[in-house]
Amino acid sequence: MESIHKNFIRKAKYQKKIDKNTSQCLTCERRCKISEGTLGHCKTRYNYKGCIYTIVYGCNAGLSINPIEKKPLFHFFPGSKALTIGSFGCNFDCFWCQNHHMAHPNENILDIMRSYEEFISPEKFIEIALKNKCQGTSISFNEPTLLFEYSLEVFKIAHNKGLYNTYVSNGYMNKEVLKDLFNAGLDAMNIDIKGPSDMVRKFCGTDVELVWRNARLAKELGIHVEITTLLIEGVYSDNEVIEKISKRILSELGEYTPFHLTRFFPHYKSDRHGIDQATSIDLLYNAHNIAKRVGLKFVYLGNLIDSEYEDTICPCCSEMVIKRSGFGNQQLLIDLEGNCKFCGFPICIR
Repeated sequence: MESIHKNFIRKAKYQKKIDKNTSQCLTCERRCKISEGTLGHCKTRYNYKGCIYTIVYGCNAGLSINPIEKKPLFHFFPGSKALTIGSFGCNFDCFWCQNHHMAHPNENILDIMRSYEEFISPEKFIEIALKNKCQGTSISFNEPTLLFEYSLEVFKIAHNKGLYNTYVSNGYMNKEVLKDLFNAGLDAMNIDIKGPSDMVRKFCGTDVELVWRNARLAKELGIHVEITTLLIEGVYSDNEVIEKISKRILSELGEYTPFHLTRFFPHYKSDRHGIDQATSIDLLYNAHNIAKRVGLKFVYLGNLIDSEYEDTICPCCSEMVIKRSGFGNQQLLIDLEGNCKFCGFPICIR
């Protein structure tokens, strides 16, 4: 680790000493026990002389200005822009990863960081956001929890400058980490519910119940939450699974929680699992109907071109209040408080 630039190294906030050579990382719910000189599952937490450090603090593996709708966050500052940053690594093992070049690079992340130079300090990150007239920040692309210590600093500065803060996450962080993010200024999250428990255990190696727990906690804290589920035909696309996820959103997060059902396209290691076709459009339409029938008011279909299923319809007066095309808004028929211009029903949290 001595060869990694000190800019990228910070002591992990949450950890526990196990013995002389082993410490446990408590940043996410994998709770990796990391021995001296080795990395945790995400490949970004390193045990150096018995203490765990992040090696990707401020690592800029990807930086771009994105419409907030791209996250996707449809009911949070619609039409605004967020400066987005991602690093390397992931604590999940999804075979369909769309950003695998960052989440699961071919080269060892420790080796990458030994020669990496793309560092952005929290202060510089906010400076770039303001210079480009962004309204907020987003930690995304790969799992943002791996930039936890960095996020805390970014969020505090962002709020002081009047910017919002968002996460696009698999939701597998420790509860105390989520509380810290909220206290630092996390305003909104899109949380990925990847499927039913047996499928998530098999393909991601994780416990989806902990993701549901964090989604509930985020709502309780006052963080705006939207849910995304990628529909992979032949893996978890049957009506019963879609109905169960929809009912849990309804009962645990509320009927007005936006639910994004996203079309799958083969990526990464999909061919190894015999998945070489995109999810059929008819299956997405069927899933949308199921979620609406269950009682969810805001259900969207993603990864479709110019689809009316990305528009927002007021659940009170049935008028179209946000017309979307791609990742932008063509029409925004809500007032400055986020209410429907036709009947006054609250559409957006901010």
